Amino acid sequence: MRRESGRHREHTGIRPVSPRERTYGFFDLFWNWFGDGANASSWYFGGLLALAGVPFLFWNTFFWTPLIILPWATLAYMASRTGATTVVLARPALGVLGGSFFLGVTETVVQIGWTTVTTYIGAVSLVQIWKGGGSPEEGSSPGLPSLVLPIALIAILQGTVATLGPGAIKILKWVASLLLIAFGGVETYEVLSRWDLSRLLSSAQSSPVFTPVQLVDISFINIWTWLQVGDFARLAKNERVATWASWLGIWVGQAWFVLVGAIGVIGLGLSTGHESPADSDPARLMAHLGLSGVALSVIFLSSVSVSASNLYGAGMAFLALLTRLKKKADPRMALGTVSLIQLTTAFIPLLFSSFIGYFTTFLSTIGGIFIPLWSLVLTDYFWHRNRQLDVPSLYELTPRSRYWGRGGVHLPGFLALGLGIAFYYLLPKMAPTVVHAVGITFPTILWTGGLYLLSLRWRREGETCRIGLSSDKGEENG
Repeated sequence: MRRESGRHREHTGIRPVSPRERTYGFFDLFWNWFGDGANASSWYFGGLLALAGVPFLFWNTFFWTPLIILPWATLAYMASRTGATTVVLARPALGVLGGSFFLGVTETVVQIGWTTVTTYIGAVSLVQIWKGGGSPEEGSSPGLPSLVLPIALIAILQGTVATLGPGAIKILKWVASLLLIAFGGVETYEVLSRWDLSRLLSSAQSSPVFTPVQLVDISFINIWTWLQVGDFARLAKNERVATWASWLGIWVGQAWFVLVGAIGVIGLGLSTGHESPADSDPARLMAHLGLSGVALSVIFLSSVSVSASNLYGAGMAFLALLTRLKKKADPRMALGTVSLIQLTTAFIPLLFSSFIGYFTTFLSTIGGIFIPLWSLVLTDYFWHRNRQLDVPSLYELTPRSRYWGRGGVHLPGFLALGLGIAFYYLLPKMAPTVVHAVGITFPTILWTGGLYLLSLRWRREGETCRIGLSSDKGEENG
């Protein structure tokens, strides 16, 4: 009996999480997100920020990023309050069936997509380690044949951990995060000790790949596409842990790797006489600096760590789709399926001429989906529902649910989402001067949220649902 409930705790599936299953304390969740934030894509982004100049690097890292994380951390709060996975969070705004299908498909695809990014970076690092960390020539990268085996090995490892569930991921995150601090501390010291800090801080703007406004947009995309936020926050012991451990963990982890990556690119530019976005590749940078395999091991470790939680989020999203097809979908089967899928998709970056090209294309594509989506979900929660959700209705998959909509779809939500996505992609072509001045994210947030509230008024759904919060919590914990 004990073994059975233990397995149940590991695979809670798409249902409210009971108090005894809320096993993530503050540091469990903090290290979970710290390990995700301290990943090689943050290092890449740090290199891109460095080219925009040191003042903007610090402004973005210590002002914009903490603010950008706050709405995302609110999703963690909502998940903890309701015990909901990320997919379930979308049901009030999009309808029970509409939310399950839309976010079930997109989270599955995007989380597996993020895994292709981190797996490739980890594989490149592994190849460099096997080669003894030698310094490659400018513009070179490991050949396709040499990457096939590392990609396969990493995909198998992270897929196995993800399939085992939150308990195994929690252990991995603790081990990986502590090793990241130990090895990353040595790495940070190595990078900082090579160049005079005053020269680094006085470095002038080089040849930025993106404007500051575009980099703020990328910051939004980078944060708001951590879709597994609800899948882990629902396991937190209380709402405060869910919110602040998520917010602080991902900010500290990301800020650390952004700054080290940026300093490395600036320092390398001071040494060679030119700065290149290609130097934001962590494996290439470490090889250029002649650092040991320990430094590359940090990149490998962070890649496997973040991929495991990405795959868990993909598995929970896929489970939501399976739940509509059969009453009792097995969480372990869903996790195993997405882990097998990523064994194939992990090789997609090899089809692109450059990894930076793949990475930026991927970010710009998914931003058009999730900036409008979370704008819609947060608008619905704060302005339409007045922070009051009927928890049983979130999990009721029949017309009895308060969030059923028409035929399982909430039409105002899909109208606002569809026009929000179209706005995101069309505005740069229709009003490039506006995008150049203020970016695409803030206009999209205002457009999507405003349209949703107008469509609710048009359909006479403007009255806030009056549902007692205390009764919600009683239902949730019952």
